[in-house]
Amino acid sequence: MNHYRITENENLKSMVGSFSRAPFQLNAIFESDAELIGFNNDKILAITYDAIVEEIEEGLYEDAYQIGWMAITVSVSDLAAVGAKVLGVLLDLKVPKHFDAIRLKNLQQGINDACDFYGCYVFGGDTNKNNILQVGSTALGFCENKLMRKGLSASDVLYVSDNVGLGSSYAYSRFISNTKSEYLPKAKIKEGQLLSKFASSCIDTSDGLFPALCQLMEVNNLGFNLNILFKDMLHNSCLKICKETGLPHWIFMCGPHGEYELLFTIPLKNVQKFEDEAKRIHWRPIRLGEVTNKQKLLTNIDGISINPFETTNLYEKQHIKSPEQYMMELLKLDKEMRL
Repeated sequence: MNHYRITENENLKSMVGSFSRAPFQLNAIFESDAELIGFNNDKILAITYDAIVEEIEEGLYEDAYQIGWMAITVSVSDLAAVGAKVLGVLLDLKVPKHFDAIRLKNLQQGINDACDFYGCYVFGGDTNKNNILQVGSTALGFCENKLMRKGLSASDVLYVSDNVGLGSSYAYSRFISNTKSEYLPKAKIKEGQLLSKFASSCIDTSDGLFPALCQLMEVNNLGFNLNILFKDMLHNSCLKICKETGLPHWIFMCGPHGEYELLFTIPLKNVQKFEDEAKRIHWRPIRLGEVTNKQKLLTNIDGISINPFETTNLYEKQHIKSPEQYMMELLKLDKEMRL
């Protein structure tokens, strides 16, 4: 087994890798958060589909309003990562035959509120009855510039749009500590549009920080050096859990449930102008480090030898049957790394 490849990507290649790519499509497989279609007028159409299936099946999302909000956010966040202006969504909604009327109203409210927040509309879609609740959306938007995961270079500066780990701390509260916690992340549309003018690459952290880093390393065949402590990247909810339980900070970056921030790189020559423009819109992204020529290698000032491909692939292993077991495997890795 290659320890510097993403197992899920290899599985997806075996399923869809033989499909013909359209000659007017600007991205190859895994190169972009959304599919990018070029037109003669220099406009780029961005299209993406995402659904919240496992999150509902495993009980991570139970509140109907939250499910509605996330059904829109998951796809709109992919548009944010390519710097698109959101036009609207096609809704994929399958509702149980005996779905409670109040829950349905709350689900609809979550969808409507998310669309209002992102300034978009439900154009239509596929709505039907089903045995279980299934929700997803196709989001459509236009880009002025091409922004993808692929394109970074050595010496580019690495940033994240805000503190990370909220998705993991929420999953911890649901599955491990059984405590109440809120989770209604917001896709970074405004920030993504600014990035389209300056960034060399971008991806959202919907699966967590480490999986996002791995995607960028794999598609660009480069590495990263992090010159900020793990704890200084983390959301306050993670720091609180770490203080109460003694859990290592890096565990909250592993995913597979993320926080929908943007992880991106800026060429060194663009850094000052980008940071000035970010301040102008009252945005202070976190500078994490820089791109290195060390292929698929992540170094950090915490001094912990972490292979993020190993942690990213861990959840895909067949013997992992529960969140509790996944946490135990991460703690086992932590112990091994500190020997």
